[in-house]
Amino acid sequence: MVVFFVIVLLFYASVTSSVCGSDEEFHGALPDFTRIPIANDPVGSIEVVYPAHGAIEKAPVGFKTQINIRPEGAKLFASQYKNASVCVEVNGVVVDCSQIGGISEFRYYQAGNCTVRAYLKRSGLQEVVEEAMFDFESALVSFTVINENDYEEHIARAIRNNEANHRPGFRQSLVEWANLQLSQPSDRLLQRLKLAELINIRETEVQDDLQLIVGVRTAVVTHFFFRQAIRETWASKSALPTGVKVIFLGCRPIATVSKDEGDKLTQEAELRKWWEAIELEKRVYGDLLTDELDCDDSYSRLADKTKQFLRFAATNHPTAKFVMVADDDLYLRLDKVIARLQRLDQSKRYYAGHVRAIEDATKQRPIRDPESRNYLSNAQYALNELPPFALGANFFLSMDCVRFVARNHRRLRDLGGMDDISVALWMLSMQVHPKPFNGLNYLNSGTCRDDLVSLSDIHESAIRVIHTNIQERRRICHDFQRRVWLRQGIGASNKGHSRPLTFTRENLDFEFAWTGHLIATVSTKTRAGVKVAYFPANETFPTYLRKLCIQVIKTLPNAITTCANLNDQVRTQLQELHNKLAADTSVDTTQRIKWNLFLEET
Repeated sequence: MVVFFVIVLLFYASVTSSVCGSDEEFHGALPDFTRIPIANDPVGSIEVVYPAHGAIEKAPVGFKTQINIRPEGAKLFASQYKNASVCVEVNGVVVDCSQIGGISEFRYYQAGNCTVRAYLKRSGLQEVVEEAMFDFESALVSFTVINENDYEEHIARAIRNNEANHRPGFRQSLVEWANLQLSQPSDRLLQRLKLAELINIRETEVQDDLQLIVGVRTAVVTHFFFRQAIRETWASKSALPTGVKVIFLGCRPIATVSKDEGDKLTQEAELRKWWEAIELEKRVYGDLLTDELDCDDSYSRLADKTKQFLRFAATNHPTAKFVMVADDDLYLRLDKVIARLQRLDQSKRYYAGHVRAIEDATKQRPIRDPESRNYLSNAQYALNELPPFALGANFFLSMDCVRFVARNHRRLRDLGGMDDISVALWMLSMQVHPKPFNGLNYLNSGTCRDDLVSLSDIHESAIRVIHTNIQERRRICHDFQRRVWLRQGIGASNKGHSRPLTFTRENLDFEFAWTGHLIATVSTKTRAGVKVAYFPANETFPTYLRKLCIQVIKTLPNAITTCANLNDQVRTQLQELHNKLAADTSVDTTQRIKWNLFLEET
């Protein structure tokens, strides 16, 4: 179903009544009947999407209504409802009417139990009030308005209740998580590394059954807890459908540091901690791309991140049928996504998502305000109207479209942070136009729905709450509270200045000694070495290599890439040492025999 949003904001008035009542500027209760729409009417229904039914709010309450347009009805809606109005009734009294596409402010500020209903009328405002005849009406929504102190306590209590159900440490920072991993028993860390390396090995194999690759754009340094929430919920092994792969898109990481630089050596050490923590995350999970993508992790370069991911997908997963690009502040029903993609009658020239120009029947214009982070200058985009595009929070492309971007990545221009508009312009080069993919919901401009495919703009705690609802067979939106679920600070600018985390990965240096047992000393140019002894009577050589790998990871995180890579280096170094001993006639024969026996075991 396609949608149109009308946002109505209420402003302040001093009212002391405990029951939600009427405003003095508008009068007249609405009739209890509405005209039944004709069958070919482009409108299916109208509804109040905010506040949610049963919600607890504080004044001023912002009402949001939504007009649901029938499939393929956007053009007809634009012509038939050009001057239409949406009216809002609270407790049986019309409090305001506003033209579709406009924003009205009301004087309404009352505590107590309230009901709200929305109405749609083709004619203008004056005729609506005089005739009180409406084309469509919404279902009645009940909500309660309480004072600010009680409301803040209510929200705080709801947040505490949600977080009490999450695992301990669910909001750890990346560095905190890394420190915990390195303090754990070696066997546990090794097991996680082995699993990640197994995943990476499988990545090099052609996967004929791969239906969908989901690239989740993430801020590498600051959004670790979003990645963890996703890994433990909708992208977990138990929830991931067959034929679907999820990758986190980071680009070259950038950290924001205080403008007061302080001790530069201390700051440099802190930045290195972040970089080493990122490297550990990549080794443990095997699903995060950073310098594998030729881009910087910045909102202003979001289109470049998207382009580089599409290039990566076409190169590394050429057999996949579809690619999805998504933000990390969402819950995604991948079971519904893959089922819908499998029902498509096309697997080529496919570009889909939430397309406002179609679903909301609204034309989008470029933002010319230099203060907006979505600012587009005339030099970037000279036209006064944007092409129809799928919102960047989540959209889909068939692999042929992905390959087109990959082949032409150097020639295709982008609009900086406007990746969704950039993709639409790239697709226009192929004469591919966006199609609606229903069920992609956005909490910043809408509400939670039990039949959703995705819900964006949500807090990482809400990701976990939704997943728990699904696991326990409750409604997806069970215990939904917009203020609790909504991610705060969307679009907020970072304070401080940015520093790229570009540290050089050092090479490992090896020294070996044999004194009845093997002692390997591994170091780098800037860090002292770690010594690990091998006792053949007590352990196998593969066991020793695993032990060595863990110690190197903990001591030299700026050098090692994978345990498999370290193992190869150790074997190569030992073979070279053996060859030198074999050629040196001054070496005792017994010593050479010991090395021969040792190498046979490796």
